[in-house]
Amino acid sequence: MPKNRSMAKKTETKVSSAGGGLSEWTEHLEELRRRIIAVLAVFTVISVPAFVFSDYLATFLMAPVADLGVALYTFDPAEKFLAYLHLAMWTGAVVSAPFCLLQIGLFVWPALQGKERQWTVAALAVVPVLFIAGAAAAYRFLSPTVLRFFLGFSSGDGIQPLWGFKEYLAMLFALMLATGLLLQTPLLLLAAFVLGIVTPKTVARFRPHIIFLIFLAAALCTPPDVISQVALGVPLYLLFELTLFIGRFFTKRI
Repeated sequence: MPKNRSMAKKTETKVSSAGGGLSEWTEHLEELRRRIIAVLAVFTVISVPAFVFSDYLATFLMAPVADLGVALYTFDPAEKFLAYLHLAMWTGAVVSAPFCLLQIGLFVWPALQGKERQWTVAALAVVPVLFIAGAAAAYRFLSPTVLRFFLGFSSGDGIQPLWGFKEYLAMLFALMLATGLLLQTPLLLLAAFVLGIVTPKTVARFRPHIIFLIFLAAALCTPPDVISQVALGVPLYLLFELTLFIGRFFTKRI
């Protein structure tokens, strides 16, 4: 009988621990659901006014092509409406991105300890800044260079440019997104230094290969002319060197 009671107690303990684990998972999923709903709510709250004032946003985004004296056209009755809808959704996604990152940070915060929390706070602050800086650089410097290249390409063949509004916005968004994401790579490299995945000394040995990859990425994100490739490649290379310097500083202190 005592044996049976002992086994019964052990079984009850296992069942209760399994139930507790299931309850914790349920709580985590419920919290994740609430945070996703909050992000979607903020996205909607931003996207709706952005659609109402999408004509002002479109005027702002058309500045790079307006400086070249090129008019944009629509080729479908619903094209302008759909383009404005996409513009509003892009605006909602970009503006609500910091709030989304904050919700991710708050969700994983209880599982973090010590320096992990410091690095998380730093990442939440730096990621949006780097993305906005990259997108702004693409809007202000890269996109006019790209558009000027396409406008002047084989200009003596008599073919006149007739650019669509929707296609222009798609290309501009692609350039801004690509440049914003490219500027996240130094942060990923710095995270690899901090986590001990690689060391700055090891990465420095592969500097020629990394320079090649940087200018290859710049070539893929820009038209095939040297000026635009150098305009994007040189800042990325300087950012890489700055990341190495910061990585050496932090790895010595860890």
